[in-house]
Amino acid sequence: MNKEKNVFVITGPCGVGKSTVSHRLAQTLDKSSHINADLIYEMVVGGYEFPWHDEGKLTELLWLNVSSLTSNFLDNNFNVVIDYIVFPEQLKYLEKIRCQHNIVLKYVVLMANEETIRMRDEKRAPEEVMGDRAIEVLNEFRDKKIDSKYILDTSDKKIEDIVLEIKREERFIVKG
Repeated sequence: MNKEKNVFVITGPCGVGKSTVSHRLAQTLDKSSHINADLIYEMVVGGYEFPWHDEGKLTELLWLNVSSLTSNFLDNNFNVVIDYIVFPEQLKYLEKIRCQHNIVLKYVVLMANEETIRMRDEKRAPEEVMGDRAIEVLNEFRDKKIDSKYILDTSDKKIEDIVLEIKREERFIVKG
């Protein structure tokens, strides 16, 4: 059996630092990959729809691709950091991987207050600004009533402290 590897699912609304934290976390791991699922979703050109309008068609394809990449990296002894908007019910897409590989799956929901999210969103490149959609996603996460053990407030924390907390805390581990 392979040495135990980690799969980190870093999620939360726009502007909480998913990509920044995910990239930095991956940099701190010995052998790692950072799967920015937005980039995979955006590989669709003809027939592209925004994820919140897609009715699940492209989302299923996205998860098929993310799962394949994750398995390939795990087969080659990489730790994997997945960066995307992932609600708890979507963790099902990683169940097969957890059964096939000896992994620790951590689910981390980065959150911040509305003011922080708006401020961070405004600092993005103009084509990446989400505006009110960022707050809609924040409210979607709040409405899901996600177990508080998975939530990590990033409002007043430094990237390095967030990464250390994700690596150290067992509360983020998803039990099978």
